[in-house]
Amino acid sequence: MPEKNITNEDLYEKLEEIRNLISTQLATYKLVNSKAIDESRTKILELEIRKKIFDLCDGKKTVTQITQSIFPSEPIDKAQPKVSYHLGILEDYGLIGSRDNKGQRFYFKKRD
Repeated sequence: MPEKNITNEDLYEKLEEIRNLISTQLATYKLVNSKAIDESRTKILELEIRKKIFDLCDGKKTVTQITQSIFPSEPIDKAQPKVSYHLGILEDYGLIGSRDNKGQRFYFKKRD
């Protein structure tokens, strides 16, 4: 069986084919995941209270301020755990973040 000499040009052509294939697969992967991310974001925000909390995350409000906006007539010690629960879910799904400033956490949207 005769050996085929592989030239650098042949090698570069094969590498380019592989690069194009990988690039196409990565683009498809990103497209599929982006759709899944958008769908889960929509699903997470279907709950009205969670949507209200998300809308109040402007980077200037703490959990206490968000709680007072949503439950103005409820005692803070009763209402704050509800808001904290939903803030945790929003953080877990990457919709919001928080920054600490002098012992207080301020919540902001990561993406609109």
